[in-house]
Amino acid sequence: MSKRVIVADGADQLSVLAGRILIEETSRAIDRRGRAVVLVSGGTSVWKAYEAYGRSDLIDWTKVFFFWGDDRFVEPENPYSNYALVRDSLLTFAKGLPVENVFSINYKADTPGQCAEQYSRTIQQFFNLGDDEWPTFDLAQVGMGADGHTASLFPHTPAVLVDDKLAVMNHAGLRPWVDRITLTLPVFNHVRTVLFITSGSSKTQTLKNVLEGSPTVEEMPAAHINPADGTVIWLADKAAAAELTIPIETGY
Repeated sequence: MSKRVIVADGADQLSVLAGRILIEETSRAIDRRGRAVVLVSGGTSVWKAYEAYGRSDLIDWTKVFFFWGDDRFVEPENPYSNYALVRDSLLTFAKGLPVENVFSINYKADTPGQCAEQYSRTIQQFFNLGDDEWPTFDLAQVGMGADGHTASLFPHTPAVLVDDKLAVMNHAGLRPWVDRITLTLPVFNHVRTVLFITSGSSKTQTLKNVLEGSPTVEEMPAAHINPADGTVIWLADKAAAAELTIPIETGY
């Protein structure tokens, strides 16, 4: 596994760099393997980056396939829906993206648990996986909370210890108190390139602990996304990176 830590001056540069990384990593996957299979997430900090990504004319969108790293068990028009955020900030601008290339989490299942099982089957079928195989996504964009959670893998919840399923339901670890569907840590640990985007002074100590400490998976799940055969890129603003002592980069 390789790791890069990139620090942006502020919110604007953070969005510019994030958009650039998403575009370049997607293009690289298409060039090397003929398609790009991408995991997306939610969070208001990604809106501008996703819009720049979606507006790119450097990508053949017919060769890009989108899945979600997590979502809340709500309808698409609910303001808490990660699907809605990605649709409005990214998908709506991606010219030529076939609707069948978008694999959102099915909110119509009877329960969050059934929803997770259905999404696991969707991923298995797309990648043509056997029972003991893991998918290899080309790119995953994720965030990190001040508590060290990522996707909907919250500290001290059962989902962080699951190692035999692709997707599970998990109870919310913060507001809004809505049940979640999340991919598991082994899925993220088979991704080729993971892009973390984090910002703000509320993340300063958490980022330092994740990158320079030794928290357990139950304490800070984000620290345990380290794909053995992949790359993790941590993109942070100066506020979040203020306490780091490890080497950092300032561009991509």
